[in-house]
Amino acid sequence: MRLLTLLLLSVCVWFAGFARAAETNSQSREFQLKTAYLFHFAELAQWPSPAPVTICLQGHSLLRAYLPVLEGQHINGNAVHVNLADVPDITQCSILFLSDLAGITPVLTEQARQHHVLLVGDVENFANHGGMVQFTLRDNRLKLVVNLAAVKSADLKLSSKLLRMAEIIE
Repeated sequence: MRLLTLLLLSVCVWFAGFARAAETNSQSREFQLKTAYLFHFAELAQWPSPAPVTICLQGHSLLRAYLPVLEGQHINGNAVHVNLADVPDITQCSILFLSDLAGITPVLTEQARQHHVLLVGDVENFANHGGMVQFTLRDNRLKLVVNLAAVKSADLKLSSKLLRMAEIIE
């Protein structure tokens, strides 16, 4: 837990250099932190077969301004890629961030399951509607909600370090 905290803190400080101008309000800090978390999800998740990580964004989210700093970073010797297409090809994503609840359809959740894609979102009830990891603000702090059944059905494994930080639903 201490190592994860130190890593998260160091990534946040690193991101601050790229987005100093936007750091005038708490919302920019929130999205910098979400970007750092997405990077750590890529580090702390296990897919059935090792491959480079591609983080995709679907919808209109302020994350669009922050995710490009992850392009070219490395996890286990593999470069991280960022796909900001309006409607990314889910088969090319390792992590798909959805910015609205309408995006999480039965077809999409089935595709995510078949292609081992970690579905992440920040809208209310995301995890209850088939999403895998939900960001939520509680007491002015960013918290995680993990739908463990959805994660397992996609044949993904999340590190115990990540799960200890989260509220688990099944």
